Amino acid sequence: MFSWRNIAFKLFCLFGIGRLLLMYNRSKNRIPVLVFHKIIPEYDSTWPGIHPDLFEKIIIRLKKHYTILPISDLLTKKPEELKNACFITFDDGYKDYLDYAYPILKRQQVPSALFVLPYQISNKGHIWTSTISFFIKHYPYEEIEMFFKNHGVQIKNHSNNYFKLNHSITRKLCKLQAKDRVSIVNTLRQKFIDDNRIIENELLNFDELRALNPSLTQVESHSFSHPSFKVETDEDFIDNELKVSKEVIERELNKSVTAFAFPFAEYNDLSFKKVKQYYKMCFTDINDFVYLDKIKKDTEQLFDLSRFYVHHSSAEEIFMLINGFHRIFKR
Repeated sequence: MFSWRNIAFKLFCLFGIGRLLLMYNRSKNRIPVLVFHKIIPEYDSTWPGIHPDLFEKIIIRLKKHYTILPISDLLTKKPEELKNACFITFDDGYKDYLDYAYPILKRQQVPSALFVLPYQISNKGHIWTSTISFFIKHYPYEEIEMFFKNHGVQIKNHSNNYFKLNHSITRKLCKLQAKDRVSIVNTLRQKFIDDNRIIENELLNFDELRALNPSLTQVESHSFSHPSFKVETDEDFIDNELKVSKEVIERELNKSVTAFAFPFAEYNDLSFKKVKQYYKMCFTDINDFVYLDKIKKDTEQLFDLSRFYVHHSSAEEIFMLINGFHRIFKR
């Protein structure tokens, strides 16, 4: 399926459809921000990443058509100066950024932004969602189903599709408030300990983050512990997630943190209001453009920015994605 899909998008680009979309988007003053998560050479059935070879092809194609800028330029440059711009971001701060993405970005001299999680970096070394992936990879489906059933969470039977199962469980837990979700996740972590199973640290620590060239990697906040803000109503909890994350990163890296990206691109009115107290811009949505005309008219639009979520299998399809091709068929 993927080979035919890749061939189709190669043909679209070959016949200039992607270029036409790019020209149209520039005429409308809208630009793309890309968000990646994992850049890994091996296939992960619970959450496939982007292969390093494909990642470099993506970067080369982007350099051909865009000027790739640090996201701080969204704050410091006038909208008319950003007409040909593109931005690269990463969420969570996985170690594979340093192992695979960073060498490519350094070789290509391309800046990126890394949205990280201080609590998970300092205390766990992995994100709570990774406990779900680990559970799925190492335990039979019947045991997974029973565990969540005992905790009041009914899951869909995707025993033959680890990606769908992982996504389904994660979405179910996202509907819980943090205190309820943390209780389940901590019970699961304790189960792994009792079973002599260890989740390896997968997040960059602060020493590794300090070793990154700040002119290439801009470290920003992705919250303190990666909750779904959409369901949170505790103002103190929300304030802590936004404020403490910023403070820890600034203290550890001796830098100013100005940007925030909501985990899962989910938020509510209270968290959206709070984010403006601590940051100068915020990413709230996926698979849409940054609209420069809107920012020019109202700088408050900097708190409602979108990114294109990259998880496709060819550089050509990703080029079509960030030029709105997929959006045409979702209207």
